[in-house]
Amino acid sequence: MGDLLFLHLVTVGTSIVRNAYRFSKDYSILEKHIERLKNWSQAGPDTFWDKDAGEHARVSSDVLKDVLAFVSSDPRLASAELNSFLGYIDYLVDKGINNVVHDVVLYPTDTGTSLFCARVIKEYLEINGLNALRDKNHRLGKTEIDTVPGFGKNFWRGLLSLIEKIGERIIKSKNYDRILANLTAGFKPESSFLLLVSSILGVDTAYYIHEYMKNIVEIPVLELQLTPNMEKILEQILATKTKPLPQDVAKITDRLGLTINGKPLPETHKLAKILLRYRRRQG
Repeated sequence: MGDLLFLHLVTVGTSIVRNAYRFSKDYSILEKHIERLKNWSQAGPDTFWDKDAGEHARVSSDVLKDVLAFVSSDPRLASAELNSFLGYIDYLVDKGINNVVHDVVLYPTDTGTSLFCARVIKEYLEINGLNALRDKNHRLGKTEIDTVPGFGKNFWRGLLSLIEKIGERIIKSKNYDRILANLTAGFKPESSFLLLVSSILGVDTAYYIHEYMKNIVEIPVLELQLTPNMEKILEQILATKTKPLPQDVAKITDRLGLTINGKPLPETHKLAKILLRYRRRQG
């Protein structure tokens, strides 16, 4: 029997930068970057310091090299994303699931600081592989960064872009034994909505580090599909421009938050299009 192939879809926040600043006085290699790390950790999207972080999201940057050294010294302390990813693989080992190759796609927000963190994670994984694990029957496959336009700047634009990217990825990923969403990092509203639509898109499992218990929580994603009636409703939404939906349909769509008094919200048309295009199909 060959190796199992797992695909991890990982939302990326800014925990690496925040932890690098937090522990900068404990790691001599970070001391010369204290002010920069402080400014990055507090920077809003598209500010000078956020753009500065993005400019250092390259392997030739001395800041990235030093932060990478910090992450390599204790990846589970330094990075929420690596903490959950490495912890989940230990969780699989405890369950007796071995001989797995893990591909990883990192989804940073559309900010320089998050992109910097994603680049550090990618470099850590590619340099160290899964050497930090206690079991060598798990191996790292491909690692990729896929920045999401608007993610972290505009709630609906970013959320819909993220769902669309994940849907497209899943359609092209037919050879995986399991597709997993790592939801530890990033924004909670977006992560909650992503979990809600994960099954419709074709994600098998979601996992994260529990904030209180500090251990891996795996959330099996029930295999849900859009009902024929819901598909018809979404098709009606797409066919509707500014006119309200019929009253019997509006009762349902208003309750779901897709319309107000039967009139679709601006984001609803794109959401309907994404769900119809990327929905999990029978067979």
